[in-house]
Amino acid sequence: MGRREEILEHLSVYNFRGQDSFDLSDVFIGNGIEGDDANELIDDFAKRFDVDMGGFLYYFHYVGDEPPGHRRVLPIDRHGQVYPFIPVSLDILTASAEAGKWILAYPDHEVRTSLRSKLVLFGFLTLLAVLIIDFIWRTFITK
Repeated sequence: MGRREEILEHLSVYNFRGQDSFDLSDVFIGNGIEGDDANELIDDFAKRFDVDMGGFLYYFHYVGDEPPGHRRVLPIDRHGQVYPFIPVSLDILTASAEAGKWILAYPDHEVRTSLRSKLVLFGFLTLLAVLIIDFIWRTFITK
């Protein structure tokens, strides 16, 4: 069995939608694989095929955070625009496995966190502060 067929067999385990076919032109976004599932897929790929993934930047390929569906980490170009996702195809995975390292080079960018994520974090921290103050008030002050 060739390397390409081995990788295809490896990817078939991650066909979570139960589709008849797996989108080989965009392994992650094309098949709805993101979050922990995508991280697990790429980690398993690296281990199984002995690929150095040191140069791999997940935020260019899929939403790597939980819960999925919200792109929190944004690669930004020099004009302040968000780079779109770069598809990871079976050919890229095969070439990386044959080279023993991740083969894609990424454009110059900076990483930012989305405003929505900052607002959610602020809301969570505010709620946490209110709960702590309420606990202290009920436990130590009103006694």
